[in-house]
Amino acid sequence: MSNELQLAVDLCLERRDAVALHLANTRRHWTAAQLQLDQLETYADETTMRWTLQLSSCTPELMRHHCHFMDRLTHAITLQRSAVADQFNAMARVAAALREAEARLQSLRELMAIRQREQRQAQDRREQKSADEFASQQSRRRALARAAEAS
Repeated sequence: MSNELQLAVDLCLERRDAVALHLANTRRHWTAAQLQLDQLETYADETTMRWTLQLSSCTPELMRHHCHFMDRLTHAITLQRSAVADQFNAMARVAAALREAEARLQSLRELMAIRQREQRQAQDRREQKSADEFASQQSRRRALARAAEAS
């Protein structure tokens, strides 16, 4: 039973480690997506500031191109926000799976500790019984030896 329980703990540990690695990868992807979003937003802000300063000297055609460009940039930012949200949700799901794997592992470790404690107690009882029997036999031998000397 102990080997089976140890095998279950080892498998659960491997599963927990795999999920933890997956969480680290998911977190890296989320961070990269967030960084890209930050860069897009910063670029949009900087572009808007530059155009605000040049607004008086631009032609209607140039203004139309700028508006079209900003619409595409805004659309890219919207898509990137969605990607960041998707990565965050994936990270939350993997984090929940990690918590579940850690809880399972802890439960198995606790069960293993209980079983080991029960085995130690059973061994202690066997040893105590053996010591009691030995003491009883010694006492009987002494009693028999005294009785034989007395006769």
